[in-house]
Amino acid sequence: MNPFPAPGPADLVLVKAEQLAEHPDAHARIGAVLHLTGAVPDLAGLREHVTAHLDDLPCLTHVLSGDGPTAQWAPADPDMAWHLRAQHLDGEPQALEAAVRLALREPWPEEAPAWRMILLHGHVPDGSALLYLTHHAVQDGANIGTVLDTLFGPRPLPRFPAPAPAGLRRTARSAVSLLRHARRHGLWQSASHPLSSRRHLLWAQAPSAGLRAAARAGGTSVNDVYLATVVHAITQWAEDAWPHATGTAIPVMVPVNVRTPDEVAAPGNRLFLTRIDLPGGTMPVDRRLARTAAVTSVLKSAGHKAVLRAALTRLPRRLLQLLVDASTVPGRLTVCASYLVVRRPLHYGGAAVHRIDPIMCCPPGVPLAVAATTYEDTTSVSFRIDTALPGADSLPERWRQAVTELTRSAPPPSTL
Repeated sequence: MNPFPAPGPADLVLVKAEQLAEHPDAHARIGAVLHLTGAVPDLAGLREHVTAHLDDLPCLTHVLSGDGPTAQWAPADPDMAWHLRAQHLDGEPQALEAAVRLALREPWPEEAPAWRMILLHGHVPDGSALLYLTHHAVQDGANIGTVLDTLFGPRPLPRFPAPAPAGLRRTARSAVSLLRHARRHGLWQSASHPLSSRRHLLWAQAPSAGLRAAARAGGTSVNDVYLATVVHAITQWAEDAWPHATGTAIPVMVPVNVRTPDEVAAPGNRLFLTRIDLPGGTMPVDRRLARTAAVTSVLKSAGHKAVLRAALTRLPRRLLQLLVDASTVPGRLTVCASYLVVRRPLHYGGAAVHRIDPIMCCPPGVPLAVAATTYEDTTSVSFRIDTALPGADSLPERWRQAVTELTRSAPPPSTL
């Protein structure tokens, strides 16, 4: 008997979405770039290290087999010569980003576990980078965090708390919210700029201390700060380039993690992608933060998470699939935003990780997907942007400016 939860609608939708992609930019690959300081790791030793941990990471040793109701997780042995390789880059810092973009477009063998790791070196004199890529149908952000922590972090691993049971009233409120947010908005449909499968891949970084200070000052979470500044950047861009998104709420899809302790490192997505409508229009970024926190409060409720968990595990498969299908038709797809905190220092041998840049996917029909990772002193954001959006490659800099504006007014933490 397969010990893992059956592939869910999110897994199958991501596979189906990739089949609709007209360019590999829109493939459902996600991951991270780990920037290391210190000697370049030995490739043979790194392969031995990863191989020794495969039994702890079933998400690296299983493939999605079959389709629809027959889909299941099947064991498969990684070929470490393909799954883990090294690549020497020239001495230019931009060579790293170019190598990442090329790796995202490379074809992967069928029937092999959907992940790979590339040791990139030569682009800096005193370090290297580990590029970790996987398919979003097999791993979600929480799984990526588990893989990195298992391979490069201290032990024991943290465990996700099990969702608390949901009462009838909480279930009713959550169901109403899900149905309300499934309505069409048509915000990203444009006859003059039809969406495509070509994507920008851009990053922006900001000091984590500044985001935490803004969260303290506003009485919110760092995730609220992140979402508010992303939407602030979108609304400023829209004033110049996308009239449909001016003066209106911005619908954003955010993943709610419902993984339980016994599902850590299990293959598949254990999340519920739920839509929230964040404040649009012109306003100061601190006011946008306060209004964002009011909207996201439902996502922080243990009862709401329990409802979402129950929907994934207890609703009839056909009914849940209808809900997913209704949320992903043209006119309902929208911006996706996720946030991950890596709380413990990572290293391999004498090489220490000093920054993590996330890599997000942006399936067909999605105009923009952003993923943030907070690690030690830096919060890094990955922007995958449909190239059909005019001037949208300005969004990373607009996000940085929004963070600067918000954190400039935040008081310093008390030293008492």
